[in-house]
Amino acid sequence: MTMRFGTLSFTRAPFEDLVARWRWLEELGFDSAWVDDDLVAEPGLSDFEAWTVLGALARETTRMRIGTLVSTIAFRHPAFLAAQAVTVDHLSAGRVSLGLGSGDCCPEFNPLVGHEDWSSTQRGDRFEEQVLVVDALLRGEPVTHSGPHYPTTVAAMPPPVQRPRPPLILAAHGPRGLRLAARYADGWNCFGGQPYEGPTRTFPDALDETRRLIARLDEACEETGRGPDTLDRSVFAYRVEPDPFSSLNWFDEYVGSYGELGINAIVFFWPPLPNVRATDVSVAATLRQSFERIAAQRIGLRSH
Repeated sequence: MTMRFGTLSFTRAPFEDLVARWRWLEELGFDSAWVDDDLVAEPGLSDFEAWTVLGALARETTRMRIGTLVSTIAFRHPAFLAAQAVTVDHLSAGRVSLGLGSGDCCPEFNPLVGHEDWSSTQRGDRFEEQVLVVDALLRGEPVTHSGPHYPTTVAAMPPPVQRPRPPLILAAHGPRGLRLAARYADGWNCFGGQPYEGPTRTFPDALDETRRLIARLDEACEETGRGPDTLDRSVFAYRVEPDPFSSLNWFDEYVGSYGELGINAIVFFWPPLPNVRATDVSVAATLRQSFERIAAQRIGLRSH
């Protein structure tokens, strides 16, 4: 199995910097580039709206797959989200993937859209309903859905470039989300065994947690009659110290360990996550040089 590599960019101004970064990443050979959908990821730091900026970046790249990791259900009606994804599918000539998550790890999204906190059950209900509606609309099918959260009547979206629809990547860590991914998703994404907040796990413990999640995902696939190997699996290089690009040996160990678990794509933060969470996103020259060197040795030399 060939490992694929992507990067996640937080979409902060100026836009010209994002364009330069994505062109550079494409030249380095990365398979995909993704944007966040946070609006306000950290206090005092705000981002562009994800799908608007993704449509613009689609016209500035030619080869990489692009998408959101992940769009949250808190911000959009699923019909509007599907319309955005189909639009970017056309703008990118069929290179977009829709990453979607319940936002369960991020309750700070709720005040941005003026609704109350949702319980885990309520959030799971909404997530499932959004996936049902989005899955059908992305196929260009007419949809009449009665709710309860997202009543939808749409004759049809424009037919997508990608058939039967743009890939749907679901972020899931709990039993219900894993079953949803097994039933509907083309790909599954997780934090690589690290918790969203609180103390980080050691690398062996993070691998063990990822192994446990994969076992539960495989069980969910088997319950639905789906072959587990038909579902792509990806991880964020989330809360990793030292940075995977700090040395070639550590990069190989990090990537190889997840590859042995059956992960076939890894998405790295660039700039690195500590930079994202600071007002200064500039990267130390030594780390940028190491990033370029390892990308040339392990990513750019592969055929696309």
